[in-house]
Amino acid sequence: MNKIKFKITGLTCGACLRLFKIKIGKIGGIKEIHISNLDGDTEITAERKITLDEIQTALSGTGYKIANI
Repeated sequence: MNKIKFKITGLTCGACLRLFKIKIGKIGGIKEIHISNLDGDTEITAERKITLDEIQTALSGTGYKIANI
């Protein structure tokens, strides 16, 4: 399994967390998504290597931004 950690900005409520998980969950190979509440610390476990570019593309149009931590 591959893991990637990053910080997501723009989360303001529980609905934001759900939308984020839905968008990211559409990326092929994702097994688990862990978000540390609204502070944005995120860890994804996947069957393959997932890039930050793939994640940002999945989030396009949402206003959420990602950064390495």
